[in-house]
Amino acid sequence: MEPPPEGLLSGPYRRVTLAVLATIAIASYNNLSVSAALPAIGDDLGDVGLLPWTITVELLAASVAVLVAGPVIDGLGVRRTFRGAVVAFTAASVACAAAPSLPVLVATRAAQGLTAGVVIAVGVAATGLAFPDRLRPRAYAANSAVWGVMGVAGPAVAALVLTVTSWRGVFLVNVPVAMAAGAVGWRVLPDRRGHEAADPFDVRGTAVVVVFTVAALALASGRIPVIVAPVTLAAGWAYVVHARRHRHPVVRLAHLTARRWRHLHLVTAAALAGGVGANALLPVYLRGARATSTALAAFSVLFLTVGWTSAAWVSSRLQDRHRGERVAWWGALLLAPASVAAAVTVLAGVAVPLVFVAFFALGGGVGMVSTSALATLQGRARASEMGRVSSAHQFLRTLAISYGTAVAGAVLFAVVAARTGDVSAVRDLLGGAAPATSSATATALADGYGLALGVLALVCVAALAPARVIERDAAAGPAHAAGDG
Repeated sequence: MEPPPEGLLSGPYRRVTLAVLATIAIASYNNLSVSAALPAIGDDLGDVGLLPWTITVELLAASVAVLVAGPVIDGLGVRRTFRGAVVAFTAASVACAAAPSLPVLVATRAAQGLTAGVVIAVGVAATGLAFPDRLRPRAYAANSAVWGVMGVAGPAVAALVLTVTSWRGVFLVNVPVAMAAGAVGWRVLPDRRGHEAADPFDVRGTAVVVVFTVAALALASGRIPVIVAPVTLAAGWAYVVHARRHRHPVVRLAHLTARRWRHLHLVTAAALAGGVGANALLPVYLRGARATSTALAAFSVLFLTVGWTSAAWVSSRLQDRHRGERVAWWGALLLAPASVAAAVTVLAGVAVPLVFVAFFALGGGVGMVSTSALATLQGRARASEMGRVSSAHQFLRTLAISYGTAVAGAVLFAVVAARTGDVSAVRDLLGGAAPATSSATATALADGYGLALGVLALVCVAALAPARVIERDAAAGPAHAAGDG
């Protein structure tokens, strides 16, 4: 059935759109709100040393779940997977709110992360299956808008809840939101099965993926690299060997390496690693090197988000008349100079508003590349593989953001350590403490962040190469763009 001209919020797509946006709201609130509650959780439950794990374990579990959810979605269909994920996420949120101790909270957060990862995978796969090519870019623009709104609303809602009740209320807010999402999407999300029967669950492959993911994210965090680096490499190689021998691996290597997919993965990974990695430490730079207020430093991360969301809408409009591959190429052309400009504004110490302008433009490049590449990737996927292709792409996005942030942090710490011999001030800033930096430390921090932005600018410039390949392949014709996939 062809949709009416109005698009996402009319005709047969209205309820599907609302259901998909609700899944994004669930995932984004859960991702962004808990940090605000950490001090209250620590005061109530003690075991403060475990507090960071309430964030880390959720990230790890969600990363694994996104990947493993792909074949589940292809086998059971989006609708059934959505139903199970929403019910499980609601139960996990209640369990988090009822946790009597911090170890129990960490365990329930792991369960919540698993269910949240499946919810994210369902939202992305549903977008690929439910909307035709011409509406899919609009759907991803709407998804980006929800993430942008929740970037402000998530912590704000958490702060409001903490003023009227305890930290347990932060988790209980998930319950009505999840129930509303379930009510909207219970019957309307696509229920197509793939052309093949559900694959048997790949237990061994999943176990190797878990080891690889934990090791890769630990390596990105800089923890015991001497140990986790060889574990990461060994697990990656073990999975390659396994996937080549197994008839139904949890992640098919072709979905990562075939020509029709790999350049879309690469351009997105470069954009996210460079752009989001650069943005992650902007508040630290502003508080420690520029002595701005805590509120302004916290607000600063929104400039990239607003640029991303704005560019996603522009990208969706451009794709009405131009191929997604060409729009991704244009996004890469914006991303490269914007990333260089961000580095220059920091190294030159220009006025803070100009730094924000550079990050808004950087967000524009990231948004244009990432949303158009994802819409294009799903346009090339068959219905029977939509879950696996989308989940593999989402997993790579997570790794790219983690490693981009890790690179920024490593360069910043290295410069401050080399200049001052002490990085405790930077660690205090990362922990939210009030800035107490000397002029020498402030200068080192500014130079270190500027150098980090320069390194990440090289990553953003590298996005030009796969973006150009994508654009040329599409110009040569559909068969050439499809490649060996």
